[in-house]
Amino acid sequence: MITYPTQRLLGVIDDPGQAREAVAALEATGVPATDIRLLEGTDGRAQLATLGSNPNILSRLVRAVQFMSMDQLPDFLVYERAIEDGRAVVAVHVANRDAMLRSRVVLERFGAHFLNHFGRLQTEELTLWRGPEPEIDDSLRR
Repeated sequence: MITYPTQRLLGVIDDPGQAREAVAALEATGVPATDIRLLEGTDGRAQLATLGSNPNILSRLVRAVQFMSMDQLPDFLVYERAIEDGRAVVAVHVANRDAMLRSRVVLERFGAHFLNHFGRLQTEELTLWRGPEPEIDDSLRR
């Protein structure tokens, strides 16, 4: 059960080695290591579900309403598939728009794509998927 990752920037980097370099570059620009999550492999897939608040009965109800009313939430399936396909997902907690934009620039330097910012009141698609898309059911695509 994936909950909404409020104030997070998520992006896919096809080469996990490049993703690790991106994490180091983010830290070098002053982003605290505790605000960065590198999601890869089986553990990364499981961690994807923990980016938001801890699930409970109320959050499950909220998540169901969000899923039906927000375009970006089906993207979590794409992130999940990207990890399963051997790519990495980098998630950065960003406190404000300036921090998000700075992190975006760093991630893009390392080939990040499918960058989405999950804000408090809205989601923002920053870059599209690049290359062949992961296999997901057409009914779940935006």
